[in-house]
Amino acid sequence: AQLLAKQPTGTRHVFGMDANTYAVGSAKQQGVSEFAAEYRQLGLTSCWGDAPDPTNITTFNARTYLQPQLNKAVAYKDLASPGTGDKNPKDFLLFPKGSFGVESTTKDNTGQKAYVERQPFPTLTFPSDHGVLSSVLKLLPPPSPLAS
Repeated sequence: AQLLAKQPTGTRHVFGMDANTYAVGSAKQQGVSEFAAEYRQLGLTSCWGDAPDPTNITTFNARTYLQPQLNKAVAYKDLASPGTGDKNPKDFLLFPKGSFGVESTTKDNTGQKAYVERQPFPTLTFPSDHGVLSSVLKLLPPPSPLAS
């Protein structure tokens, strides 16, 4: 927010980020609702709006038995069980509130412009452990100086 304040008048910015948020926060993990409260306080909003849905996940993965840290491995049959793997709303596009309107936002975890809910990834055809976000944003007119 401080960096945005230093930008020339009329510039518009969009930030894509892995916010590393969790559906439910804890002492060690930032919840998506707490993250949203922070970005709203900074005058920002997101492609998911001011209050993102904690069940709108953009990750669905877990370590396999072929990776280091076997204690974190999850069997495929157990992946959908609560508390296993990483199934959280972590990915965001942020921008200053009032600069853009969100026409649409889509997720992709297939590489085919589609998102299959409850499908673990990465896969052989989709190598990322985060879904791809795509938003159509509409540039909003700058606020009128008379409006303040």
